[in-house]
This record gives sequence, C-alpha cells and structure tokens, in this order.
Amino acid sequence: MKSNTRTFLIIFIITLSLILIYWLILSFYNNKNRTDDAMVDGDIAPVLTRTDGFAEKIYVEDNQLVNKGDTLVQLDTIDYHLQLLQAETALHISKTNLERSLIVLDSKKIDEKIAKQQIQIHESDLAYSEINYKRNKVLKDKGVVSVQVFEFTEETYKKAILNLENANDKLRQTEVGLLDAEKEAELSKLNIATQQNQIEILKRNILFSTVLSPATGYVSKRSVQTGQMVRSGTQIFSIVQSDNIWVTANFKETQISKFPIGQKVKLKVDAYPDEEFFGIVETVGAATGSKFALVPPDNATGNYVKVIQRVPVKIIFEDLQKAKELLRPGFSVMVTL
Repeated sequence: MKSNTRTFLIIFIITLSLILIYWLILSFYNNKNRTDDAMVDGDIAPVLTRTDGFAEKIYVEDNQLVNKGDTLVQLDTIDYHLQLLQAETALHISKTNLERSLIVLDSKKIDEKIAKQQIQIHESDLAYSEINYKRNKVLKDKGVVSVQVFEFTEETYKKAILNLENANDKLRQTEVGLLDAEKEAELSKLNIATQQNQIEILKRNILFSTVLSPATGYVSKRSVQTGQMVRSGTQIFSIVQSDNIWVTANFKETQISKFPIGQKVKLKVDAYPDEEFFGIVETVGAATGSKFALVPPDNATGNYVKVIQRVPVKIIFEDLQKAKELLRPGFSVMVTL
C-alpha cells in the first residue's frame, strides 16, 4: 500500500514538473513572439476655422457620424456682407475715376502733340526771321534798305524768339499735366486692384464662414458653443476618420526579425476579448521610438546604460470592415505571432 502511494506521488510530481516546464517554455516562447505595447490607430483630422466670426449655428454633436463636406458650423456673415457692399461701391467709384482719368490722359496726349507741332512751326519761323534779320542788317549798313525796314525785320525776329520760348514753356506745362494724368490713372488702377482683392478676400471669408467636415468620420472634442467668438485657425472639432484604421505595435528590437513585412499576426483587443482579429505587418518603423523623443538619449556622456529599444510596426487588418465597425483608435491590443 505504501509502495503504491509512493509510486503515485512520484508520478504526480514528475507529471506536475513536466507541465510546469512546458508552461514556462510556452510562456517564454509567447513572450518572445508577442507584445501588448500596441493600440488601434487611425487618422484624426482637425477642424479649423479659416476666418473670424460668431458661431451662429452648430449642426453636429460629439460622436456624430458625418460625411466629408457636411456642414458642421455656420459663422455669422453680416459684417462681411456689409464690408462687401462698401467695397463694391468703392470699386464702382474707382472705375468711374479711372474712366475720367483716361479721358484726361488722352486729352493731355493730344495737347502734347499740338505743343510739339507748335514748336516746330515757331522753330521754322525763327529760322526764317533770323535769316531776314541778318540779311537786312548787312543791307542797312550798306544803305540798301531803310532803317524802318530793318527795325521791322528786327522786331519780327525778336517776336519769333519769344514765340518759340513760349511754345517751349507750353510744352513743359503740357508734359507736367500729362505726367499728373498718368499718375492719376495709375492710382485709379491701383485702387481698383486693391478693392478687387479686398472683395475676393471678403467673398472667401463668407465662403469659409460655413465650416465643412474635411473627412468622413465621427465628430469628437467639440470646443465651440453657439454665440461664441472664434478666431481664424481655432480648432473647434476633431474628426476621427472611419475610412481606415490599423494597429501600431511597438516591438522590442530583439523581436523585429520575427515580424517581417507580410507576416500574419493574431490581434487580441481588450475591448472585445471574445472576438478574434488577424492582421498583416505592412511596414516597420524607420527608427526606434527613442529617436523621436523630446530629449533623445545621448550615449556619449560616459554614463551608458543599455536599454532594449522598441520599433513601431504598422499592422493592417485582414477584415477591415469588421475592424471599422467594432474598434476605435486608442483601443489596447495584444499582438501575437
């Protein structure tokens, strides 16, 4: 009896030891080929206002499903419409001023052309009068012409000089007037360009006062209330996109060789312990997580302590539709080879 009991105890102890050894080996193997440093990931699009305004109406609530292009918020546009009306009125006035300036400019160009023609005429008169003056002066000295004839010729010559000087003065005045007219026309054109640009900005602000969803997904982190003043660039929502999700797993560097691109893995999600998901390794991070830390480690200080690094790995779901229906970004995941 004692012998049988002793034999049973020996067999029991050996069996228990084998089970324990098997469990330890299996646990060691599993730990070498899995990680719980993983979570569901997805694209989250920030919704930013692109103009200033008061929130007139909010069309969505947190966790509501929206499609790309759906209206989320309407900002008040009364001020923009009033400014647009003023800008369009100013533009009309500037266009009228430009038309008037161009008419004046054309008139000044004609005046300049006439002034130049007058100078040519007076230059010819002066040349002719100068010849007569010089000839009659010689003839007067010889007694061929009378003093009265010479004095008349001299007076005509002096008058021709004065006429040419007046014509040159008139041309200079005309050129100044032409320059002023050109400046006035250019100023009107500049005003028109500025006002047209202002009108486009106001139209853009009116358009951007309707805040649209940048993507299809779920509204999250609403931070705007009806009547609230928001500034351009303010984030008022986040859209958790539902088009695609994946798993980001941070494997130890010693595990990376077991998870090459294309490797199939099993995914266990804490939120759904009874559901099974499978995925495929799509990409392996180009650097370890520590390289993107705010203060990267510096191993050149002489105080080096070796720490196993972790490498981010992107895993895509085999059944993406099922994953999109059940999972949300941020869920914890266990990844097993």
